[in-house]
Amino acid sequence: MADVRVYDALKANIVVNGRTIQGFQDQDMFTYTFKEEKIKTSVDAHGDPAVAKNNNRLGTITINLTGNSIDHKYLNGIANANKQVTIQITSDIEKISGNQAFITKIPDGGFGKDTPKRTYVFEVLDMHVDAL
Repeated sequence: MADVRVYDALKANIVVNGRTIQGFQDQDMFTYTFKEEKIKTSVDAHGDPAVAKNNNRLGTITINLTGNSIDHKYLNGIANANKQVTIQITSDIEKISGNQAFITKIPDGGFGKDTPKRTYVFEVLDMHVDAL
């Protein structure tokens, strides 16, 4: 019988320029994705395939905060300054990191009966993902 790994959200953290971010929306606290596939394929008219390794490491990391998060002001300051930062996600199962990241735009906003939500999207120029 195989050991089952147990995910614990309390052990999943995101750090921007050395500061651990807090105050997330419900559902996903943060997400990540690469911009392109690692392998590009094509097939010519005769049906012969071609394969190319794609060295693009551009990625996107999205942080979903509540509007009353203590770190909303911190990330807003980074966005307004167009500041380059480091970013790192750690958990029991993965480590995602980048040394060159920028917030792409100020979050959209809205106010109503629920706590406002603020979503920060980082463009990461050199993203790495390691399964642990």
